[in-house]
Amino acid sequence: MPTTLRPDHLLTCLVLLPILACQTPDPRQEGFPIVMDSNLQLELIATQPDIVTPIGLAIDGEDHLYVLESHTHSPLSDYQGPKFDRIKIGIDQNRDGHPEEWKIFADSITDGMNLAYGPDNTIYLACKDRVLAFRDTDRDLVSDQTDTLLLMKTPNGEVYDHAGILGVTLSPDGWLYISRGNTGGLAYEMTGSDGSTISHYGDGGNVIRMQPDGSQLEEVATGFWNPFGIKFSQAGRLFLSDNDPDSRGPNRLVEIVYGSDYGYQAIYGGSGIHPFLSWNGELPGTLPYAAPLGEAPCGIIDAGYSNFGAAYSGSMLASVWEENSIVRIPLTENGSTQTGEPEILIKGDSTFHPVAYAYDSHGALYFTDWVVRQYPNHGKGRIWRLSGPEDQPMAKPNVATSAKPKKDGIFVSRRLGPDNIEALITALQHGDAFTQTVARKYLSAPTYEQQVLELLTDESPDMRMQALLTALHSQATPDASILQPLLRDEREDIRRMTLVYIAKKSRTDLYDAVTAVLRDGHITPSLFETYLAAIRHLQPNFIEQYRKRSRRLAKQVERVLPEGYLLDLIRDPDLPAAIRAAALPYLQGEEVADPSLLELFEDAPASIQMGLLRLFTIRPNTEAAPKILQIVENVSADPELRTMALLSLSYQNGTYCEQTTALLTQVPTGFEQVALRYLCRCEEQEIVQKSVADFLGSLPADAAKDLQDIWNSCLGVAPDRSGPNSPSAWEGLINGQGSALLGKWVFHSRKAQCQNCHKIDGWGSDFGPALTHIGSSKSREQLLTAILEPSKEISPEWQGWYVTDKEGHTHYGRQIDVGFKNAELLLSSGEFITYEEPQSYGMSTTSLMPEGLENQLTVGEFNDLVTYLISLK
Repeated sequence: MPTTLRPDHLLTCLVLLPILACQTPDPRQEGFPIVMDSNLQLELIATQPDIVTPIGLAIDGEDHLYVLESHTHSPLSDYQGPKFDRIKIGIDQNRDGHPEEWKIFADSITDGMNLAYGPDNTIYLACKDRVLAFRDTDRDLVSDQTDTLLLMKTPNGEVYDHAGILGVTLSPDGWLYISRGNTGGLAYEMTGSDGSTISHYGDGGNVIRMQPDGSQLEEVATGFWNPFGIKFSQAGRLFLSDNDPDSRGPNRLVEIVYGSDYGYQAIYGGSGIHPFLSWNGELPGTLPYAAPLGEAPCGIIDAGYSNFGAAYSGSMLASVWEENSIVRIPLTENGSTQTGEPEILIKGDSTFHPVAYAYDSHGALYFTDWVVRQYPNHGKGRIWRLSGPEDQPMAKPNVATSAKPKKDGIFVSRRLGPDNIEALITALQHGDAFTQTVARKYLSAPTYEQQVLELLTDESPDMRMQALLTALHSQATPDASILQPLLRDEREDIRRMTLVYIAKKSRTDLYDAVTAVLRDGHITPSLFETYLAAIRHLQPNFIEQYRKRSRRLAKQVERVLPEGYLLDLIRDPDLPAAIRAAALPYLQGEEVADPSLLELFEDAPASIQMGLLRLFTIRPNTEAAPKILQIVENVSADPELRTMALLSLSYQNGTYCEQTTALLTQVPTGFEQVALRYLCRCEEQEIVQKSVADFLGSLPADAAKDLQDIWNSCLGVAPDRSGPNSPSAWEGLINGQGSALLGKWVFHSRKAQCQNCHKIDGWGSDFGPALTHIGSSKSREQLLTAILEPSKEISPEWQGWYVTDKEGHTHYGRQIDVGFKNAELLLSSGEFITYEEPQSYGMSTTSLMPEGLENQLTVGEFNDLVTYLISLK
């Protein structure tokens, strides 16, 4: 008798092998997940020792279960299990959904990942370095024929378990689709059965397709981290689940179209942050995700194939391994693609780690469960069955029915073909990024090279952009005379992608043209990071080493600027001051202490001096303090520059209490507030207390109130908070009509510490979301909610994690990477810290944005801060 969980009364059973016996339900009983939909029934149908560490799952036309049982996933030295992975078959003779017998279908497998069932009783197996096909030709439920369809080779045969070949599925028209991880930046070559190959070095993970016999290998999409789950929907759309890089999220559900790029490349390292990368379609030519997912997503499947009911039509299901849950993503039309937000369908405890899915012929959903959090093989495992009410109709079979692939497969859904040039060019103007992607893929063929080159000079900027993106992924080689005008195009995004094109194509013949546009104003501060990346790419040493694949990992090939390049730019009086200032945030190490920087305080334009002050705010420089003080004391200097100097001085070592006190009566806007915050470090000095009291007493009462509140906070006097004791009460006080300039000083102050996590105009930290344009996307009410109730709504991209170390201290960070006996956490400092043998770890239930900021600020400071954020558009 199967163990059954009905969520309406939380009926649970205790598994006692080899006999299964039910007992009184206990909602706290370990291992039984809760189903949020009371119409669905969850049953435990197999567990160890019948099934251990299961990963992939497939079901044939007779409703036999094929389970990939892992035994080679980094097993410990004392592991007692088999030496090889194997595929077990669960035989369901009476078709009641519960296998009566388990036997070995195939054995002697290494590094198995995923399964798919296809025509002619074929079981396709994805291993991290190959794809195999198993067939049972004599129908005795044991494989008697094994074919190697695809091999992937890397130097020395190495590849991390989760970064090689991961997923496999069949399209309704018979193509075999394979997902591959990013190999960590290793060079690799995949070879099909007919000798067709795909090879790269430093690209992202990709999706390839081939015929069921392993021939006609072709890359379909790229730009992934490690895409484990890959499945077709009922409508013929191809989806996959992708894990996120170290410093960029969220994990994501992605719809694949022909020729698509989803933004990640391993050459730029594991952080996922680089001007040539994107994650949600931010860079032209890359596509956005369909839905955000939680940490460590694995298998996915269309819920429309189930017998769960009509409400599940159009939804995808996804395993969220690290969060012990299965989510449902209802998808709605968004242009030619679909998007949605995940909802928890099943939630388990720490022993619930769902992986892969398959349906039987009745629409019941089966899924594997790794059980234990640790990656190495451990001897545990479960298989679950989720089904709808008995009166639900049978689901549509999710099985490829033809072994004769059509040429274009699913991609005809965008109503495009490779042979009609007029239709393809029209599609470039469609405005839908997914349709444009397919058109560009077809136009990248050598047949259309001349047409693409002509479009680079089209009068329409949209068409010029599409032609440039097409050329980026084709063999077309535009003449330098065509690309030079694009570096000066009226549209900044075209100038950006021209830099990307020149860099990625190693067009050293255009190096002088690239540096020239820096001087004539076509490289704006917002383009400067892309410009620097292009200069790094065009260095002869990088080009040579990359082409030779001289380093084991592509990210290890150094992309460095010429020695002293940034300092030369900063010191060059012929360059636009805005560009010289834009170079300052990129100084590192000893460059920050270069004496020539201090000389710029003498006669450099105010924008450069302002940049230096910001630089020394983030990277304090003891030698700079006297120079900074000179600006503070210069009554003829620009008032905003003086105020920034005083704020920067507050980050330097030492105290300048007497000098700052003497300046209180010199009142450029905001200076007195910054001065009082500085004097907090001197609040115990009687002379400072008297000077401040005299200053405040000399002011009209209305002018003195906010300043008195600031000084009281220095003295530890609690402000009067009898009024605002709830978010709604605060809304009445924080009207967003304060001073944006004063709010700017609050933002950058040591008191508020906003710049420790957020970045504005290139300055600050990447730990939290950039706020450069926050005022264009968030209202006053939304900003207030984010500050007053930071945990009310947490974007998946900024999900926090905690690690409790072996001493019992808890640490919080934004990204986590859990090993067997350690956990690595990204801290607000930007450092990854590894904690050995932690006591516990998990998702933070609260935001990384600290609560109580409003209690650190006066009402006036708070209002000014919000006003400043609103102004950032």
